[in-house]
Amino acid sequence: MWSAFVKAILGGIAISIAGVVYLTLENHIVGAFLFSLGLFTIYTFGLNLYTGKVCYIPNEKPRFLILTGIIYLGNAVGTVGTGYLLRQTKLIKLASHTAEIVSTKLSDTPFSTFVMACLCGILMCIAVIGFHTIKEGAGKYLALIFPVMVFILSGFEHSIADMFYFSMANAWGGKALFYIVIISLGNLIGGLLLPLVLKLTDGQELH
Repeated sequence: MWSAFVKAILGGIAISIAGVVYLTLENHIVGAFLFSLGLFTIYTFGLNLYTGKVCYIPNEKPRFLILTGIIYLGNAVGTVGTGYLLRQTKLIKLASHTAEIVSTKLSDTPFSTFVMACLCGILMCIAVIGFHTIKEGAGKYLALIFPVMVFILSGFEHSIADMFYFSMANAWGGKALFYIVIISLGNLIGGLLLPLVLKLTDGQELH
């Protein structure tokens, strides 16, 4: 469990670095493409990411839920820690832009936020399962890149990335915490959807 926690912290740092790249670029398409570096790093080095683990819940034993919770906490430590660390560097210049993004997120309704998070969860499931099932090299990595680009360009909500943005903007409070809970639950439901439906309808298990 300790190893999973440490790898989750590193996974959070990887997502944070991807978030920095996205914040620095005016071209959203290029920013979305480079954001996929975070997922590339996580799955190339065997790190842990909450939104990548939830899609395996239907096919695992109940104790897998504990592992998922530990990974979630590790991701939180990695993203929140990196966000506040970078506020002490020259990247503090990104704080005002990040605050604008966070303000838009927090001005959305809880229901809309939940739906946006569910859709992100579905795309993350497609990315992760695609990476692990496609054997051909280029296809494996395109499976990571395209879903990430789609969820970012569509404005869907990713709980771990949002933890970084909230920290970089120093926007934590009761409302931000409430929205992170909603987004995390949405990512969970969305990530469960495809594996659960396939398992219940034809017994197919995604690995």
